[in-house]
Amino acid sequence: MSVFGFYVEVNLGCVCILMLLLYSIKRLPTPQLKYTLFQNLILWHIIYFISDSAWALVNDNVLPKNVITVLVVNYLNVVIMPVVAYSCFIFAEIGTRTDMTRKQIERFRFKLIIPIVLQALALLVTFCKFPDFWLDDQLEPIDFYYFLLSLLPMCYWIAATIRGLLRARNVQNRPNLRTYLVVASYTPGVLIAGGAQVIFSLTTPLFCFWCTFIILFVYLHLQNQLISTDSLTMLNNRNRLHHYLHQQRDEKDSFVIMVDVDHFKQINDTYGHAEGDKALVLVSQALKKACERLSYSMFLCRYGGDEFLLIAQTDVPNKVVNQIRECLQEEIANQKHSLSYTIEASVGFARWDGHPESFKESMINADKKMYEDKRD
Repeated sequence: MSVFGFYVEVNLGCVCILMLLLYSIKRLPTPQLKYTLFQNLILWHIIYFISDSAWALVNDNVLPKNVITVLVVNYLNVVIMPVVAYSCFIFAEIGTRTDMTRKQIERFRFKLIIPIVLQALALLVTFCKFPDFWLDDQLEPIDFYYFLLSLLPMCYWIAATIRGLLRARNVQNRPNLRTYLVVASYTPGVLIAGGAQVIFSLTTPLFCFWCTFIILFVYLHLQNQLISTDSLTMLNNRNRLHHYLHQQRDEKDSFVIMVDVDHFKQINDTYGHAEGDKALVLVSQALKKACERLSYSMFLCRYGGDEFLLIAQTDVPNKVVNQIRECLQEEIANQKHSLSYTIEASVGFARWDGHPESFKESMINADKKMYEDKRD
């Protein structure tokens, strides 16, 4: 086997794995933006691995090795690598922020792509006009080329790592905690694997190994989220509730809080199911906001239909209820011009001792109080 034969085989093997993942994701019945961003991330890794394989074939003289071919494969690598890092940053930043509008997302992506476009244009001009500057007598790129190859990608990866770690500390970002930590772990691996590959001129694609491993890990994480998340409201579902109930926790009293949308069937029958879905999303956003404003531990899920469930570790459940009502009024006020109906919710709560065996009884008691609130 030639010097770079194993290098190319591993790269192409990783391409095959990522193409299978891409096919699997495209078949998922979900329109969520983060899956589209993840597809882009995988696609750009595939493109880079193919480009890197072409670079190896040129260096091994399998493809003709001359000034033009060496400049072309190295130019492709130095242009594609920042796009790979950019796609990672975009996935971490936008994929975990459901509050961003389409216009905000487009503006954000445009600003971040500008450095890549400027570098690509500048390098294209200098590669064409001053090819001798970039290559030594053995047709190998100079050290400055490797500096540029890593500069922009490192900026994106390090920024994603720092932002991920900072946001992971915020209680309101707990649903995306694992995503932030996975992205944060990407950069140290890239520094070690990519750095070792370049510094020691290794013929084993460590960078390819590491990227594929992280992508597989993120894919499994997204699959787990898909199983545990309500596709309409993006809240936890009953699968996640079951998992939460059986987690080990401190012996501490909590309150089960049930929330039900009033006259929901009437909204569906009069205005259609699309408006009913809109009402559920509005209520879910209000509940999320309420959880963010409260400092103690909270679990929130869509229990089913128009019912939502919260578990709050607090001794003042009335404070939670008041915050829910306040946030709901705020959300309604923000949407008042687009609503043709009134949205109200009934709330009931009951104490829970933290044991899974007693949860059903606490939920029944909370449900009874919720219907008492509905009748008042």
